[in-house]
Amino acid sequence: MRYLLILIVSWLSFSNVHAYVVEVEGQAPIAGSINHARQQALEDAMRQASLRAEAHVVSTQLMSKGVMQKDEIKIKSQSKVKDVEVLWEDSKNGIYSVAIRADVKPVQMCQSQGNNLRKAVAITGFGLVSPKQTSLGQLQNIEQDLARVFINTLNDSGQVHALDASHIGLYENPAYAPSTQNQQRHLTTSMTLAQNLGAQYIVSGIVRGLDTLSAVADKAQNDETWLSLVGLNDKPAERQFVIDVFVHDGLSGALIFSNSYATQGQWNLDRMANVRFASPAFWQSKYGYSVKNLLAGAIDDVSMSLRCQPFMAKIIKTDGKRLHIEALAGAGIRPGDKFSIYRSGTFYNLDLEPRIELTNTDMKATVKQVQPQFIVADLSMSAQQLSIQRDDIVIAW
Repeated sequence: MRYLLILIVSWLSFSNVHAYVVEVEGQAPIAGSINHARQQALEDAMRQASLRAEAHVVSTQLMSKGVMQKDEIKIKSQSKVKDVEVLWEDSKNGIYSVAIRADVKPVQMCQSQGNNLRKAVAITGFGLVSPKQTSLGQLQNIEQDLARVFINTLNDSGQVHALDASHIGLYENPAYAPSTQNQQRHLTTSMTLAQNLGAQYIVSGIVRGLDTLSAVADKAQNDETWLSLVGLNDKPAERQFVIDVFVHDGLSGALIFSNSYATQGQWNLDRMANVRFASPAFWQSKYGYSVKNLLAGAIDDVSMSLRCQPFMAKIIKTDGKRLHIEALAGAGIRPGDKFSIYRSGTFYNLDLEPRIELTNTDMKATVKQVQPQFIVADLSMSAQQLSIQRDDIVIAW
């Protein structure tokens, strides 16, 4: 069984659930490219359609620097949207709107795994497409402190062990991440980072837009002025916040989650103030309130995608019937826990790019000792007899 199949099997839908036809409207701010805004509006409309078919309640908390910034209950949905028909679309005041008619079918939500193990997840710094857009409010710290909002909130949830890699930038050119990166290098970057940090998954992101809507409109009309670009107008400016979030598997480098998020809010703070991103003054502003709501949803989506993945760890040493496994004690592993053992191999696709393949040995290892940085587990027979070796994988579903 190939590795990517293992990761997506929990998303299979029920086959006997009714489909619904709904009509909904989606919106997105125009951040430079009309085509990009249209795509974001379509995705927003499809999320609205998904909620019409099925919803479930999710409790969300947002932490920043150890301080609770948000604590609320949200309604989420996971449905299959198909046969999408665009009814109308329009752009006005920097907002692109799309109305659609679609068939939506509720699908089975990802069930929590049969264990409470915390996956190690490294959160890297967020790439910044346009540094000059940070000048209003002096938000130059957003690359690191946005990552730390994800780190604090995910750690507070207790479901994952989020590692601080906010000082690391995963993408050399954030404007084109991740689609135009050389695929081989992209995979290598994620895998090397995961290995160095001892992480199972890598969360990264891009800040694509922080501009005021007046500046966006001026750019679209090819009539830029210095005042509009920095937001120095007489009245409070409507400001956008657009980010992309990615989750990569640390073993194979495969992209297992990707989504774009966009919102806007009124910048009602002193235009010359040194506010800084994620400061108390920032969160208390109207713009910060909109950003707070958006991030709570984004972090919840990341958390949901990680819950749908198995706990995995590498075998780092074999000695007779004994295995040493690279897993932190903070993962919640206890003596007596059992792991399935998979042989790890590599094959090459038609472009000669390596792919990781895992083969189930139908054998289990039982945990005997838990050390701070590794665990020790026993087999029923020697690893040599079973052809189990270093860099093979243990999995708990």
